[in-house]
Amino acid sequence: MRTDLPDAADGSDVVAGYRPVSVLAVIALLAGILSGVAVFAPALLVVPLIASALAVVALRDVSPRGDGDERAEGGDRKAGRWWALAGLALAVGFGVQSVATTLTQRSVAFRRAEAAAAMFLEMVREDRLGDAVKTCLPQVIPPPMGIGVGAQATPDVQERQAEATLAGMEIIQDIRTCGRAAPTTLECVGAEVRFPDSWAVVVVIDPCEGRSKPLEIRMLMQSKPVTRGQRIYDNWMVAGIAPNVGQ
Repeated sequence: MRTDLPDAADGSDVVAGYRPVSVLAVIALLAGILSGVAVFAPALLVVPLIASALAVVALRDVSPRGDGDERAEGGDRKAGRWWALAGLALAVGFGVQSVATTLTQRSVAFRRAEAAAAMFLEMVREDRLGDAVKTCLPQVIPPPMGIGVGAQATPDVQERQAEATLAGMEIIQDIRTCGRAAPTTLECVGAEVRFPDSWAVVVVIDPCEGRSKPLEIRMLMQSKPVTRGQRIYDNWMVAGIAPNVGQ
């Protein structure tokens, strides 16, 4: 059957100058655009990685084929080189931004966790147990014994009971025994996987009176958002405190 389309020089039915669009290049561009989710959810950093791999494969798909004169005369085997390059640029850009944002947030969390832990230690050392209690989450301070069947403690009584319970904790007594002027170092060692949104801070008090070796404490600090007016602030609380295992 004859057609009105001109035949190519080699006798095929392909129109001269026509290049098919690389499907891989289109997918790479879309994946590069989708890589933006990694900026808002660092756990999705795998998306830019996949997009980058797709873009590299797409670039090979649209690269010239053949050697020598054939490579010099022919263009891309398929159209879509710029789409693949755009997808690669987007994937790399969003990936780098996601990593930078995550590292910045982690650094800020480290500093704030250490500052909050230092403030709690200062309150304990200065016998400001009432203020220290307010910086602790409920699970830190064991509930006091009952005061009688049907009895209900007033807020003032509950506050005094909480202070007494905190003062009676062995780890708190150790901190107070070390003295106010004892040199103290604090280091946030990272997120605590067993407790979501908690950061572990290792405290070392050395020298510590009455002890043959430094007092090492592991504190869990947790950020709780607090709304004040029209702004939201991070309110860091003590989520746990105990001797550092292995000291």
